[in-house]
Amino acid sequence: MTALKKRILAFAAGIATVASANAKIELPTLMSDNMVLQQQTDARLWGKANAGEKVTAKVSWDKNKYTTTADADGKWSLTVKTPEASREAQTITISDNDSKVSLTDVLIGEVWYCSGQSNMEIPLRGYNHQPIDGALDVILTAREDKPIRMFTVEKGVSSTPVDSCGGHWGKHNQKEVADCSATEYFFADYLSEVLGDVPVGVIISVWGGTQVQAWMSRAAAEEAGLDVSLIDEAVDRSTPDVLLRPSVLYNSMAAPVLPYTVKGMLWYQGENNVYHPDEYERLMPIFVQCMRDGFGLGDIPFYYVQVAPCDTYGEPGKNLGKLRLVQAKLMEQVKNCGMVVTMDIGDRICIHPRNKKDVGKRLAYWALAKDYSMNDYVCSGPIFDHMVQDGSRALLYFRNTGGAVSPLEEWLDGFEAAGEDGVYHPARAMVELATGTLTVYCDEVKEIKKVRYGYRPYFEASLFDNFGLPATPFVTTGEVE
Repeated sequence: MTALKKRILAFAAGIATVASANAKIELPTLMSDNMVLQQQTDARLWGKANAGEKVTAKVSWDKNKYTTTADADGKWSLTVKTPEASREAQTITISDNDSKVSLTDVLIGEVWYCSGQSNMEIPLRGYNHQPIDGALDVILTAREDKPIRMFTVEKGVSSTPVDSCGGHWGKHNQKEVADCSATEYFFADYLSEVLGDVPVGVIISVWGGTQVQAWMSRAAAEEAGLDVSLIDEAVDRSTPDVLLRPSVLYNSMAAPVLPYTVKGMLWYQGENNVYHPDEYERLMPIFVQCMRDGFGLGDIPFYYVQVAPCDTYGEPGKNLGKLRLVQAKLMEQVKNCGMVVTMDIGDRICIHPRNKKDVGKRLAYWALAKDYSMNDYVCSGPIFDHMVQDGSRALLYFRNTGGAVSPLEEWLDGFEAAGEDGVYHPARAMVELATGTLTVYCDEVKEIKKVRYGYRPYFEASLFDNFGLPATPFVTTGEVE
């Protein structure tokens, strides 16, 4: 090697050493301009710097300095105390000895993590041939001064957890609103309005046609007894059946979000687990705990949407009634869970119902009732409580009715009754004026032993609470049949 080449290589090595020694603060995409931080808490900030480097965060809402030290891998994290919600734009400055990064137009408010498959993913602009009710008016009236921000995680798969994800914090303009999950937009919009124009940020991690298994961590998959034999194999989006592998979406689209401080989680999924309702019943409590452990914020709320009535599932549709019962059971299995019922806003031929505004609002009803003390009325619709057998008829009683079940004196659809043999027959049901009690009759059953409601793949909801929310499908024995 010539002397000149040696000098060039030495010079290049020197530049590399200097560059390494003066590496800039690196922040994940979630920590960027336009972000929303959860109010009145210790909100996490994190990133990378040189190993052993002191990292300092200064915030515009107080005079404190928040400091930490990067570990041997250069990773660092710290928490900053956040004030009450405010629409006033804030600034965060993060620095080490050699570099500084400033984040601008930061809002303080409420932050929710939202995930699931296509009914959560479908944007306000809709899919081809599958519109969203009221979308155009919402999009055309979008203005950036409305305090709603949205971050949609870019799709990707991974066999191991990753530290970062693609995406950006979008402001409330026409393009960002049109591309936002319709369900989550309506949730954020209604929540912000009821809380008094409080900023709301939604982090949206969704992929249509996916099973819950792909959203579970490796530890959760192993706990659930799933096949993890291929879990260490490198994958990309072209890998055959990649979305059927456990953990591939958790690793790529959930793990990078988990350091973020959120208020709670929203979930709309289940259609692709309709083939095996029993398995779904076993997996969902493990999944919820997996996500709560990942966020490390305790038993934060988990609100989810029950799959809507639809007649085009084909052969798996025979399991749809059972899947709904499994979904309802999660509220008994896991604390701080709430389910949105969609029995009245399904679509006979389309698995993606048009009415996402009511879905988003019903998710907000749960949050407003359980987390913000802003809803003392109802949030779930009627939930079956107990049955009294009275000769050839059955009297059904409910809780969470907001006063009483309705309507009065109308024959109600969707009910079936069975006797000692366990064979169900179509039944007649009515909330009788004289007693205000739901009474079930069935000519084919001499003595009714059990009743179920909402078990067919598609039917039009008929039983509601005093505020018009539909009843949760049920079997009076409490069994998942």
